[in-house]
Amino acid sequence: MGSRVMHMIIADHVSKQLEITDKQLFLLGGIAPDAAYTIAKKSQSHFYEGRLDDGTRHVNYNRFIEKYPLDIQSEFGLGYLIHLISDDVWLKQVYFRNDLKNRTDADPQLLDRWHSDFRKLNGKLITHFDCENLRNELMDTFLLSTNISEIDTENLQQFKEETIGDFKFSKEELVSELEVYAVEEILDYIDAATEKAIDICMEFIQN
Repeated sequence: MGSRVMHMIIADHVSKQLEITDKQLFLLGGIAPDAAYTIAKKSQSHFYEGRLDDGTRHVNYNRFIEKYPLDIQSEFGLGYLIHLISDDVWLKQVYFRNDLKNRTDADPQLLDRWHSDFRKLNGKLITHFDCENLRNELMDTFLLSTNISEIDTENLQQFKEETIGDFKFSKEELVSELEVYAVEEILDYIDAATEKAIDICMEFIQN
């Protein structure tokens, strides 16, 4: 799935198009599905269906919409939905297109290089989009409670702190070459996820 910083940038772009009033809660919702620390819980929080090995894995964000029709009227719930849509785009446009399941099965160390690329991309993307201000916006928000049972607010607070840490990067990481991904590929993903999220949310808001 996309990194925390990628999700923050996508949420930021979408917030400007949808004229979100409480952007801080929207950003927090935009990272919330990943605040699950086991594979089983992360599968639940992402509303996954299908399998990776046969290419049928997808995020059923419509099931989230149906389960939480009132919560997605809030900035936090809408941000959560944006994350789910973005991860579905990641699966289709990045994960399966690059055959990452078979490649990681054949070379388990690829996952380490994948995560290393995410760390390198943090600084590259923050610099490219000039969005270091998102760190401060996220720092200033806190969720007391939520009806979304797939996440725990204490875990979300911990995950928020980890995301804030992603905004610290070195000069070396800015110039380091990527090993698994390409910057243009990630920029295309961010654009595609933003566009799809806006389209779906506009449809939902209009209805």
